[in-house]
Amino acid sequence: MSTKIRECIKKLSHDTTDPAQAILEYLEQAMDIHDSHARLKFMMEYYVFYEMISEGINPYIDSARDIADSLHQAVRVLTDPAGSTEAERKKQGEILLNLRGQVTDRMQVLTAYVDRFVVYEYILNRMQYRFEDQEMIAQDSVFAQEVLNFIFSTKDNMAINDNIRMIVGQLPVRMTRSHYFDLIRESISVYKGSDRSALEGHLYMFRTNAMLYHTEDMEKYFTEFIPVIREFDELNYEEMTGELYQIYAEKLRVNASKLNDISDLYMLIQTLINGAYSICLAETGEGGAKKIPAAQIVIRGVNDLFLHRESEVWKQIGEPLPASEEDKLYRLGEYFPEIEGQQERIYEAMTTADAVLEETMKSHRDIISRMGLEERFWDLWKLMQLSSGSDFVELEPPKEEEKVTPEDADKAAEELVAELKQAFKGQSRLVRRAIMANTLEKIPVFFSTPQEVADYISQSLELCDDDAEKYASKQLIQEMMG
Repeated sequence: MSTKIRECIKKLSHDTTDPAQAILEYLEQAMDIHDSHARLKFMMEYYVFYEMISEGINPYIDSARDIADSLHQAVRVLTDPAGSTEAERKKQGEILLNLRGQVTDRMQVLTAYVDRFVVYEYILNRMQYRFEDQEMIAQDSVFAQEVLNFIFSTKDNMAINDNIRMIVGQLPVRMTRSHYFDLIRESISVYKGSDRSALEGHLYMFRTNAMLYHTEDMEKYFTEFIPVIREFDELNYEEMTGELYQIYAEKLRVNASKLNDISDLYMLIQTLINGAYSICLAETGEGGAKKIPAAQIVIRGVNDLFLHRESEVWKQIGEPLPASEEDKLYRLGEYFPEIEGQQERIYEAMTTADAVLEETMKSHRDIISRMGLEERFWDLWKLMQLSSGSDFVELEPPKEEEKVTPEDADKAAEELVAELKQAFKGQSRLVRRAIMANTLEKIPVFFSTPQEVADYISQSLELCDDDAEKYASKQLIQEMMG
């Protein structure tokens, strides 16, 4: 497979006699590779999904039952051994895109809730040693030097910046609000001249981490967390007793664990939707189903189990015919050795094909247009995005974006600062510091020299007069440093 696609790519760059034929061969080969990759990946993920559901590993499937049921119906059509019509595939593609959007909306709600619990966790962690014994730990000056050594233990600037952000997120926050707001303005100023989507992505990330993000979907999905969040918002952290601390530490643990389980579920469902949509985009139909028999049998078999239906799959497996669901799943699992090594070879071929896709679309734009292949090449581009490893990647073809003007950046910064000022009104200092720490960790590094880093670490520790907070920060940083 890798040899064939390399030959196609060679023709694309050297064949001047019949470039149209070279383009068509490349498209067919690349589509075939992506179809094989999608089917093998979906085979494994769909099987794991059924195991998880049947064994009750994730008890929150009911929250996604509507989406999962629609996904199973789409898989039924797309993997029909007799093939499906173009109209049917188009309809299922639209359904899958709609499901993908629904999962994205729900994940944004979950992300907003998770980020709120991160803030609450920060607060409770810093209170823990008010009520628990403290062990011996390095003095401030010694500890600051250990942290500095850790940060600059590498010559890789990216790794150094990651270390700085990680440490800043755990150190006691002892800066004025005005300085904090100035840092926010500076972090947004770096987006001047960049694509607008980059700035919008940064603002979205910042707002969720600062507990500023709100969407109407929060009134529709996972509303059981609303009263829990309200409780944490209304807590008097300054006067918390040891007994109350234990109650809310446990409540935080339980709800954070539940949120993580629900998030994991929706991440897996989105991965499955992406896989089914990839099979739909490749449009190899009956040919694709016959190409990797093991994948076809496992996908159809798992689909039968989900939909409580019977098909020709169980006769294909052979005697003795499996009777129970457990036996059926076991027999399907016996097909996995047949695909051993295939995914690695296909992935290599796919990487080779994808490496030249955008340049091919650009340099052969006129020929692709004359051949009426623009839509199919954009389908191939979507397949490349879907196989990139980002489950929530944007699938709209890229357009020439507006650039962020200095005025745009300044306006966005002032609006965000105004929101933060409003949110900080009436909040306890513990909540404010938690939000500041959580967001400082996410913005670009605001130090120019190693000395500035050293000064920040020393001052954070020296100015912290809360022994429990300082001890907790040191403990967490020590764990991170290993």
